[in-house]
Amino acid sequence: MTKKEKEILEIIRENPLIEQSEIARLLDISRSTVAVHISSLQNQGYISGKGYILKEEDYIVGIGACNVDVYGRSRIPIRTHYDHPADIISSVGGVMHNIICNYVKLGGKADLITAYSDDAYGTMIAADCKRNGIDIHDSLLVKGATSGIFMQIQDENNDMYMAICDMSILENLTPAYLRSKEKTIRNARLVVMDPSLPDDVIKELISICKDHTSLYIDPISDNYALKMRDYVPYFDLIKPNRGELENLSGIKIKNDSDLDRAVDRLLEQGTKRVVVSLGAEGILYGDQERKIRRKLPEEKHMVNASGAGDALMAAIIYGDVNGLDIEKTLDYGMAAGIAAIRSKHTISNDMSVELLDRILKEKKK
Repeated sequence: MTKKEKEILEIIRENPLIEQSEIARLLDISRSTVAVHISSLQNQGYISGKGYILKEEDYIVGIGACNVDVYGRSRIPIRTHYDHPADIISSVGGVMHNIICNYVKLGGKADLITAYSDDAYGTMIAADCKRNGIDIHDSLLVKGATSGIFMQIQDENNDMYMAICDMSILENLTPAYLRSKEKTIRNARLVVMDPSLPDDVIKELISICKDHTSLYIDPISDNYALKMRDYVPYFDLIKPNRGELENLSGIKIKNDSDLDRAVDRLLEQGTKRVVVSLGAEGILYGDQERKIRRKLPEEKHMVNASGAGDALMAAIIYGDVNGLDIEKTLDYGMAAGIAAIRSKHTISNDMSVELLDRILKEKKK
């Protein structure tokens, strides 16, 4: 690449839909000169088409929920119909946001496709994504709507008393909108989705990815796992916990033999790989050729129980994108989960590959 081509590539990275005339204005050169440079970049394989899908490095796409989490912890025992003094905090969350944020902290590039509004919570979401290096230019801004909100009430012992959420803004993500992002999706190294998307959008995403892009999913909950049972054959990787695996496979898991049978059921239906999160018992991995069980010594310094599954998924994706062997990938996944539960935040501020290496060194002494 020439110096000018590098400058143009950097501009396109910031705004893939920018017009050639605007690039010309920014660089104080003619539009025809910009066209020549872009043609050269396309011939070299750095970009592809309009709006200029970057080719010089791998990126993944995450599609699903991004919302603001509001947690309220009562300072006194909870009573019905009573005004409680409490400590209330808020932060940007949502399963897909958390997975993508962890992945970017591990050094990856990611495009998040979600729906958010121009309200106060939406402003928080956009600012958080920018601060953490998450690309949301393909996300849908729904003006005048309510951004996704998750609210949890905790008792004086930090246990969840109840929770409510409003993710209705995701209903604005239509099959047609997803199809308008087809080039971005198909050019991604892989796509990860969560099951909170509308059914018609899930079906469209499966259609777009089929024969083009690997599709990963975290089932999130037992109920969502039931919703996803009919879609099992279309995923390249599924990461359930034990309860979610029961609902996906239809097999009641009482022992390790049942666990193996449940994984086999998903593989028989067409899923290429299964990563089962077993908490303190580690991870069970299965594909068409083998099963692998990995476990680290039990973690005794848990600060925050949330976020471990999202960190695990991010590390699995990191290992796959970077061509790590499966044992190393699974170890990174467990280490990422430990990093999450050691942090008071859902996403560890210190998340990095170096941190994962330190945790593994500590655990394997």
